[in-house]
Amino acid sequence: MKPRARFSRFVFADAGATVAFVLVLLVAVVAIVAPPLWSVVASTIDPTSPRQLPGAEHWLGTDELGRDLLLRSLVAARTSILYALGATAIAFGIGITVGLLAAVLGPAARRVVNSVVVTLIAFPGILLAILAATLFGRSGLAAMIGLGIAGAPQIARLTMNLVLTQAGSDMIAAARAVGIRGRRLMARYFLPNIADPIATLAILTVAGYLIAMASLSFIGLGVREPEFDWGLMLSGAMTNIYTSPWMIVAPGLAIVVTGVSVNVLGERIAAGLDPRARALVSRRGWLKRRSETAPADAADSVAAETDDAVLSIRYLHARTKADGTGLLHGISIGVRAGERLGIVGESGSGKSLTLSALANLLPVGVAAESTAHRLDGTEVDTEVGTEGEAHARLLADGVSMVFQDPLGSLNPMLTIGSIMRDRLRGQQLSRTEIRERSIAALEAVGIPVPAAALRRRPHELSGGQRQRVMIAMALLGRHTKVLLADEPTTALDVSVQAQIVRLLVEVTEQRGLALVFVSHDLALVAQLCDRIAVMKDGRIVEHGTAEQIVTNPRHPYTKLLLSATSPEFVDAEGPQ
Repeated sequence: MKPRARFSRFVFADAGATVAFVLVLLVAVVAIVAPPLWSVVASTIDPTSPRQLPGAEHWLGTDELGRDLLLRSLVAARTSILYALGATAIAFGIGITVGLLAAVLGPAARRVVNSVVVTLIAFPGILLAILAATLFGRSGLAAMIGLGIAGAPQIARLTMNLVLTQAGSDMIAAARAVGIRGRRLMARYFLPNIADPIATLAILTVAGYLIAMASLSFIGLGVREPEFDWGLMLSGAMTNIYTSPWMIVAPGLAIVVTGVSVNVLGERIAAGLDPRARALVSRRGWLKRRSETAPADAADSVAAETDDAVLSIRYLHARTKADGTGLLHGISIGVRAGERLGIVGESGSGKSLTLSALANLLPVGVAAESTAHRLDGTEVDTEVGTEGEAHARLLADGVSMVFQDPLGSLNPMLTIGSIMRDRLRGQQLSRTEIRERSIAALEAVGIPVPAAALRRRPHELSGGQRQRVMIAMALLGRHTKVLLADEPTTALDVSVQAQIVRLLVEVTEQRGLALVFVSHDLALVAQLCDRIAVMKDGRIVEHGTAEQIVTNPRHPYTKLLLSATSPEFVDAEGPQ
């Protein structure tokens, strides 16, 4: 499918955006055709029918001079929209130019521009617009210029920040390494990568400027007679609000409908500018059909045959709350005390989501249901009132999780001691006992000088040390039975990976903990774990002991994973 087709399909996949598009298109057509057709009639004064009620002759009534309010609202559409678009163009033209220049001219110029921009941003934009409009003269053109100038500092700061963020990326470093400089670097590398947020803000700004222009005209600093826009019409209607309240309907309705429609459509278009979002929608129908028609795999039931499991979940289904896209399809899995279970699969296979469901830590936008979720024989229904809260506490006390990115999982504003103290807060311990237990836990995972480490913040530790802190925190629970590890070695170098794996083996063996280890590395999982569950597209496609999976794989996907890990597993015809 061509990019243009994918984009339109994404936009119109949302019913609200489709309705908004129709309304925006209607307003645009009116703005084009109404002035030449009705501008004369809409401006003609009729002293015989002032403030006439809505009726067959004048559908929305007349104003104090007998002019038809519906026709005037239609004719005013062009003026209102053009001034909003003009203010947006001025704001972004000045802002992008200043932001790009500040970003490329060097530190000194950047500091000066940044100081000026920050100072201007400190003043409310509408006040700057009023000041500029007053200086340029009370007219629609002056108000448009004033609004554009008032909005430019925000755009300049956004542009400057985006360019500086890109300047520090590996992509730009790689481009410079091959000799790309100057305008080519800016045109091919900087601008395309900042275009999406800039375009998003531009689309959404139009609606804001539509209302701002109407506001300036309403208070007498915008459009003036004989020219008129919706704001000026609204101002005239307000003077007669008590005697002729219907006069406010036409301009008010025009502003609300146009503003809301542009906003709704703009947000959808802005999301569609991201090719990843479009790809998701283009695949959504295929994913839905796949989840509905794919047969249940026997591996699901095999993985669930652990009646003595310390932690298990049966027939787990997960979907997105927004559109119901299926993420997990009938997952059944369990781990026994002292056992190490590996879940392996490619990115997006659902392995981390399954781990989150086991710990009741699903993302906010995901809904899940299962027929059973048990910890040490107790059903943990975390959705049932106060009993659910008790079950959630039981799950939190019995299950600990080690995340993939410890730097993102540890509060950067707190010391390691404070973070561990929060973990122990519910155990009715004194400060001395909390400190002793924290030091003992850090010492158990090999942190050098644990007392000193308690005073340090996460960013002051190495990646391996942060991961050791996460494991130490997992061991602080009074009744921890299961350790869930979500790709805990992915962000570490090879030597540190080996240390963390050895540490996980040691702590689980010493304490008799069950371990569920998620990874995309089948070789690592095979060395570490007793059993392996292979996941693809939200399903367990194969399950067995580590030896069975490695020596006698049955599913083609497992064979493919093995071939990627062990080239000798591939013959002339492909994976066995």
